[in-house]
Amino acid sequence: MSHIDIRTCSRTLIAISGVLAMSLLSAPVALAGTAFTTKDGAIPSPNEGKDELGAGARITNRPFGYYLGRIMSQSAFIQVGPSQLNHAYGRLQGAGVNMCGWIHLSARGARTGTRPNSCSTSTANSMWQRTNIGTKFSKPAGTKRHSGVPTKVAAGKGKDCRLYYNYFTGTNFTRGTFRDPAHPTEQIGKRSGQINYRFQTLDGKALVVLDEDYGWGFIRPECVTMLDATTNQPIPTFNDPDHKNR
Repeated sequence: MSHIDIRTCSRTLIAISGVLAMSLLSAPVALAGTAFTTKDGAIPSPNEGKDELGAGARITNRPFGYYLGRIMSQSAFIQVGPSQLNHAYGRLQGAGVNMCGWIHLSARGARTGTRPNSCSTSTANSMWQRTNIGTKFSKPAGTKRHSGVPTKVAAGKGKDCRLYYNYFTGTNFTRGTFRDPAHPTEQIGKRSGQINYRFQTLDGKALVVLDEDYGWGFIRPECVTMLDATTNQPIPTFNDPDHKNR
């Protein structure tokens, strides 16, 4: 082999080695998240420190955000990034729940080590936008300290009008199934005959409401009149998107 051929082969081998090295250096690495158990949480707003109505802790789409479900005590939480506004973001894993979301720090239990995190910043940014999680909201985007509009219950014979704590299984808000009833048999609005309506799921099959005895959860649309209990007029709804500069 000539000197030219040897030099050419050497350069080729060096180039290939360099490409392989760069490929290894640029390969994505699964970053570790801090793992915790979960416990029953407190109400994030407006009265921080007061116990959450019902079992577990609420999952929201952002700090002080919209209700997405509940994680029960002694489940797992893998935190991604630092806490913000007394909330932490990450993966929540429990019976029937495996999703990304935010929980109040009061619901974060004992640290259990580290685990690969699987909730990205892009997922957090997507779910932050309320039009990606629901529709027909009870107030315009950016409304503060609002817990829904009172509406009368329309429970009747043959209807399953229990409150369910979970509907979404994962971080896909286009569909769901009713799970984790707040009470085995009791219907919503047992004392006053009304609940507070907040928004409808994207598939139109569930409403997010606040019950005076069991807190936030999901119900079937046929279980309320959707008439404002104070005016007896249809509840106006809004589909305007949230804006981060508000």
